[in-house]
Amino acid sequence: MVALRITFLNGSIMHQDAKRPLINISELDEAITDAVRRHGPSPFESKGRQELVNIFKNALQMGREALRIEHECGATGRRIVKGHTFVMDLLLNRLHALVHGIAHQAVEEGAATLDEHPDERYAMVATGGYGRGELAPYSDIDLLFIIPDAAPSEITDKIEKVLYFLWDLGLDVGQAVRTLDECMAQANEEIENRTSMLESRFLAGNRALFKNFSEHFQERVLSDPARFLKEKLEEQSKRHERFGNSLFYLEPNIKENPGGLRDIHTLFWAAKYRYKVMRIKDLIPQQLITEEEYTTFTRAREFLWRIRNALHYTADRRDDRLTFGHQLTIAQDFGYRDREGMLGVEQFMRRYYQTAKQIHNLCQVFLHQYTVEHKDTELQRQPLEDCFVLEGNLLAVDSPNAFEQDPARMMILFEIAQRHGEAIHPNALRQITGHLALADRTFRVDERVTTSFRNILTAPNGVAWALRSMNNCGLLGRFIPEFGRIIGQTQHDLFHVYTVDEHSILAVEALRAIRAGRLMKELPLASELISRVRNPLVLLMAVLFHDIAKGRGGNHEIKGAIMAREVCPRLGLDRQATEQVAWLVRNHLIFSHTAFRRDINDPETVFQFARQMGGLENMDMLLLLTVSDIRAVGPNVWSEWKASLLRRLYNVTSQVIVRGLFKPEDMAELAAEQREATFELLMNDYPHNEVETYLERFYDDYFIGFETGAVAEHFRSLYGKFDEPLAVCFRTNPASHTTDMLIYCQDHPGLISRISGALAMESISILSANGNTTKDGMALDIFVIQDWQAQPVADLEKQQMVKQTLAKILSGKLHPDTHKAHKPKIRKEDHFMVPTAVNWDHHASEIYTIMEITTRNRFGLLHAVTRTLTEEGAQISTCKIATYGEKAIDVFYLKDLFGLKLNHNRCQRIERALHAALEAVEPE
Repeated sequence: MVALRITFLNGSIMHQDAKRPLINISELDEAITDAVRRHGPSPFESKGRQELVNIFKNALQMGREALRIEHECGATGRRIVKGHTFVMDLLLNRLHALVHGIAHQAVEEGAATLDEHPDERYAMVATGGYGRGELAPYSDIDLLFIIPDAAPSEITDKIEKVLYFLWDLGLDVGQAVRTLDECMAQANEEIENRTSMLESRFLAGNRALFKNFSEHFQERVLSDPARFLKEKLEEQSKRHERFGNSLFYLEPNIKENPGGLRDIHTLFWAAKYRYKVMRIKDLIPQQLITEEEYTTFTRAREFLWRIRNALHYTADRRDDRLTFGHQLTIAQDFGYRDREGMLGVEQFMRRYYQTAKQIHNLCQVFLHQYTVEHKDTELQRQPLEDCFVLEGNLLAVDSPNAFEQDPARMMILFEIAQRHGEAIHPNALRQITGHLALADRTFRVDERVTTSFRNILTAPNGVAWALRSMNNCGLLGRFIPEFGRIIGQTQHDLFHVYTVDEHSILAVEALRAIRAGRLMKELPLASELISRVRNPLVLLMAVLFHDIAKGRGGNHEIKGAIMAREVCPRLGLDRQATEQVAWLVRNHLIFSHTAFRRDINDPETVFQFARQMGGLENMDMLLLLTVSDIRAVGPNVWSEWKASLLRRLYNVTSQVIVRGLFKPEDMAELAAEQREATFELLMNDYPHNEVETYLERFYDDYFIGFETGAVAEHFRSLYGKFDEPLAVCFRTNPASHTTDMLIYCQDHPGLISRISGALAMESISILSANGNTTKDGMALDIFVIQDWQAQPVADLEKQQMVKQTLAKILSGKLHPDTHKAHKPKIRKEDHFMVPTAVNWDHHASEIYTIMEITTRNRFGLLHAVTRTLTEEGAQISTCKIATYGEKAIDVFYLKDLFGLKLNHNRCQRIERALHAALEAVEPE
């Protein structure tokens, strides 16, 4: 039997500390030896090749399976990546011995070993992640074959044998065959090649040639650290831009996203390039990182390694994207369990985001230090205030003991940086992180600290920047422990893109943008209201704390209000201001819920909302909080359509509050004023009698629910079509990427169900539906729609097709069949469970029963619901459709066939029918 030694570059036996054998090396060597004995000195040119392939495949499978079992039993990420590296090194060394006839020589002579063959003409080298010794279960095997100049054909023949053999094993191999000079030229030309070769590790072959390669690489490639850093930082910047420069990605790529493994690699490459170290730990004696930072780094890297291994095992292939489905599986495998207020998967993702932030912060500090060392001129220090100095254009502290001497300086640092518009030196932030223990109970109530924090919140510029910087270094969570609980807190859905702490800071940023006048065209009402806010600090505190109780279970707005009453006095707010903040936090969902889920054509909805507001000042601030909150949820969540709903609710309610209109007859007066205002808009362009006839056909609620401009637009669109059996008009809204569709026809039971069925057949998504019945039995239904790609229905040909389908269905010539529609593939939603729930409200409206159904968003949902309601004898007056990622919350205002509210038995029957209908549409 051949005793082949597997070696690292330093010559030590690889993986000798393994917990258990990954491969039975004795059996492997014996099997290889037997094959060589049977098939002679050239087993690759005989039937023995397939036998050898099978031997190696079995060994590879044995090693992989052993590692998989260890992973499932809780092995560290390091153990798995080093184990896979060991397995691959072992097999490559055995393969190298076979290709060169060394194994046959050993059989014949009994004395050969891998390191004693000076006649070998090339070196086989591991590069990239394999070179680092960090091979994930299904990672590529990156190999570099260094050959001499004018290499004879037998060398390339042997290399081909190695590569074809590896491909037959089913391995993904990235290979390069180069001479020494070609290696140097490629390394100097392309940053990717240079980085890959930086991690070269000798595997087998001509060690002297590899040593020569290493010496040349040091002299000819690594001589310009400044250039390398510049290129790596540019590469990193471009990579981060691809992911929106955000740590908070719903489905992060744990390798490429900011704060991922690639950032760790960048730190390692820079350290190895500049400081010639082989381990990050070797930076500690050079005082480039601290012991604590190294501990943080190794824990973070270990966590990401474990996740990456789990991703590969879960997918049974190379996969570095932490999709929603993988998140659920891995969280469960890692032992995260649901608890009150926080799902297990949310706890897992919170740990991930905290880890990503730690890696990002550490890399920023180290790479800044690296950059400073390569400045052509020494930076001058300019005294600024107290112990703070300007070092170049960065705010720094002049003493390592500054914060120990006066902990309040940790908060004051951010105030000064904000006031002077200067960035903070990474080392200053690093010092704060190292002194967070000083932010104790005494620190939290120190008047200088709380005053400084209030000054930061109310400063004219840089508020969100200061909060985010404070959050990243850990001070914000220490200063306000209640806020610390939501740092990294996620919500496992498609709607909330950011962690709760980042969302809260983004909401502050949105409010500051309104206050600065940057959104006057987009948000004219909010821009006007913010100038009337008497105490901006109250509003800012409410925005920052509106989700402070997320993850604690129950209604977070109620618990958040309780917490606000505890936090605000500590921050120096008086009793009145504290109660205002608490009221805003307690009610921060009401504005959007009323605007998006209730019919403001119904006077009782407006009366109830006005009573909840209590006064105009409360409503002003609550609207500003609501707008800031929605705009901070994620990309494309805010829309002009939502803005119009909020604006309409505000305008109607403000009339009620200012004029004290809290009775139905008062609303009739307001409707008469709206009717008159609409008439004045149209009187100069259309015959007066026709305008008056149109306006008199509608009940008061029509004029309450729509602004005068919208009512006038309805008339203009329908003018000349009032005598047609079916009038359909389209108006596209580019700002909101939606199309308004007006349908004017004879009213009859089931009308909305038939219309929604027609739209479903044409692959049209319905965002909102509003039904209005005239005094003479006509219906004016207004739908806000998009196509199946979430774009406006602006194509004239498509609009004509929709009209034709509507005409056929409403005339009874065609029955809705949604199975013929183009159904978009909703893959992401499939990973979420949204149980169907139906809630009834018999009190919010005097004349309607309100049904709210919550279920998973799916194609044809509205048609299925409205068809069921019609079949069960319910008349639909209005429906409000709201989609929150994978969740749909639809609200219906219902009567029975006699125009009365629904009784309890009817509601129960409808609820059972809805569950059955939705199960038939698409199983939950």
